Amino acid sequence: MVMEWKEMGILTIMVMLWWSAGNCLKFDSTVAKDGSGKYKTIAAAINAAPKMRTKPYYIHVKRGIYYENVTIPYDKTNIALVGDGMGVTIISASKSSKRFPTPNTATLEVYGSGFIGMLMTIRNTAGAKNGQTAALTTAPFRGYASFFRCRFEGYQDTIFALDYAFFRGCHISGTIDFISGNGRAIFQKCSVEARKPIHGQEIRILAPGADNITSNPGIVLQNCKIYPEPGFNRSDGASFLGWPWKNQGKAVIMSSYINDFIDPKGWLSNPEVTNIYLAEYKNRGRGSNTRGRVKWSKVISGNEASKFTVRNFLQGEKWIPKIIPHNLDHLDGAEDSV
Repeated sequence: MVMEWKEMGILTIMVMLWWSAGNCLKFDSTVAKDGSGKYKTIAAAINAAPKMRTKPYYIHVKRGIYYENVTIPYDKTNIALVGDGMGVTIISASKSSKRFPTPNTATLEVYGSGFIGMLMTIRNTAGAKNGQTAALTTAPFRGYASFFRCRFEGYQDTIFALDYAFFRGCHISGTIDFISGNGRAIFQKCSVEARKPIHGQEIRILAPGADNITSNPGIVLQNCKIYPEPGFNRSDGASFLGWPWKNQGKAVIMSSYINDFIDPKGWLSNPEVTNIYLAEYKNRGRGSNTRGRVKWSKVISGNEASKFTVRNFLQGEKWIPKIIPHNLDHLDGAEDSV
C-alpha cells in the first residue's frame, strides 16, 4: 500500500505539471464524450496525431465509456493515452475470434512503437463462449510499449503481447491463456485474476510462444498477485499457471503471491511442444508449493531468475518512460527506480 500511494503521488505531480507548466510536459490533445475536448472519440484523436513522432504525444482521455475499437498504426509512434483512472476511463468493444483473427479481436491494438497507456480500463465484452476475445494486442514491430495502472478485462487471450512490453500496477482478468504472446513482456506488481470459466473449460493463465521476430521471447510475472475472482469455485474447473503454447517460449513467475486455487501440478502439458521453459522462483502463498509440480517445469535459482529482470530481459532502462515506476534489477521489487 505504501508503494501504491508513492506511485499515485508521483503520477499526480506529473499530471499537474502537464496541465500547469508551459514549458513542461502537457497534453497535446484531449478526448471527451461530452464535447469538452477537441475530439469525442479516441480514434479521431489518433487519426489527427502526427506520424513518426520522436517524443511522446500525450492524449488525455477524459472519464467515460468509449464504445470503440482503437488501433495505433505503425506510423503513429510514441502515442500516449492517459485516462482519468481504472474504471473511470473505459474503452469497450466486443470483437471475437468467431469473426476475426485473434490479434484483431482486441479492443486496443497497438502497432506504433513507443506507446504508453495509463490510468484506464480496456475491456472486451464478447464473453467466455466466443473463443478468443482480446482486450489488448500489443505488437509494435521491433519496438516497445508500456502500460501503467491499466485494467484489462477479457476471457480468452485477454492480452496478446508481441515484441517488447512492460506492465506496471495493472490488473488482468480472464480464463484461458489470458496472458499470451510471442514477445518479451514483464508484468511487475500486477494483479492477475482468474474469472469463472464456462463448463468444461480449464483456467490457463500464461501461454508463451515464439516467432521469428523477437529473439529469446518470454512472459514474466514479477511480484504479482495471482488469485480467483470472488465466488470462484474449484469445481468450476481446474486452474493452472499456464502451458507452453509454442516451442522456445518461456514463462517465469517470480517473487509473486499464488492463491491456492492453482492445481498442485502447476502447469499443463502441450503434446505439440517439446522445447519447454516454465519456471518459478521464490513465490509465496498456498499455491506456490512446488513439490507437486510437473517434472518438466523448473524451480530456478536467483542467478537464473536475474536473467528475467527488467534490465536484463527487456533492457528497460533504455526505453521505459520515467513517469512509470519500474524496478530494474531487484527480484523481489524491494527497490524501485523512477
